[in-house]
Amino acid sequence: MIYKNLQKIKFLHVVIIIAVMFAAMFAYNKQPYTEGIFWQVSKNGEVLGHIYGTIHMNDEKVTRINKKVMDIFDNSVGYSIEAFPSSHLWNPYHGFENIKKKMMFEGKKTLADVAGEKTANDVYQILTKNGVNKEYATKIKPWAAMFSIAAKSKHSGPIVDHKLLDLASIQEKEIYQIESPEELLAAFYAMPMDSQVELLKSKIEYFPNIQKTLDDMVDAYLEEDLQSLMDASTSFVDKSDYKKNQHLQVYLKHSVYIRNIVMAHYMNLPFLYGLDRFKGQGGTFVCVGALHLLGEKGVLNLLEKQYGFEIKRIKFK
Repeated sequence: MIYKNLQKIKFLHVVIIIAVMFAAMFAYNKQPYTEGIFWQVSKNGEVLGHIYGTIHMNDEKVTRINKKVMDIFDNSVGYSIEAFPSSHLWNPYHGFENIKKKMMFEGKKTLADVAGEKTANDVYQILTKNGVNKEYATKIKPWAAMFSIAAKSKHSGPIVDHKLLDLASIQEKEIYQIESPEELLAAFYAMPMDSQVELLKSKIEYFPNIQKTLDDMVDAYLEEDLQSLMDASTSFVDKSDYKKNQHLQVYLKHSVYIRNIVMAHYMNLPFLYGLDRFKGQGGTFVCVGALHLLGEKGVLNLLEKQYGFEIKRIKFK
């Protein structure tokens, strides 16, 4: 009897040790930066600026900016936006018409030529109902169609990034963009056509649920849960399907990870200004889509590991 009890105790010890090992492995492998949308950037103890993760929607729930965030913005010397709006006011060389042309096939080539008549017709119906002109809806490239398929906004007014850009101009801040239209477009040009088409088909199939996705994204953003925000934004893909998930990984590579490398590089310069030109003056306030903050391949981790900045979360709720 005693022997059996000892055996049970030994067995329980082994189970506990294994459980602890797995817990430690999980903690070790956990992605960095899965929560938090507002961060302080420092080097050698000197605060050089802040990064504010935004969501590119004009829902009033996310366009109301916390006072703590606004106070830091007002005290900043510089403002960096992910990309200038495609209007002639801010970006005369890259006005909307110039960018739109790059999102369309040239000559007689149409979306139907690469994605098939059914997919092209589905895209046409969705886009024209949202007010897109017929030529654009017919000649749009698959990656651009995927991003254009969305529920029509119920809200008015600018997104946070653009609201702060106008304020930065009024306050006469130094203004930068951290990704040019050419760099944005180049990331998508390189996406394989088969992935573009398959992802577009998944987006069309999922379209009836698009409003729920947007609501889930807003909820995750308000909770500052970056992983849930990513999960919601990619919910149009069936991740249990191996082939579809492979296409999703290609999509993330081109729409997020490659762009993160570019963004981290261009954030580096205005932050370094905080060490000389703007020392002690509040540094640079950076606005970037919150999904670019997430994980090992996110801009926060890149700034920390590759550029040697100290990154500290600021909680404001």
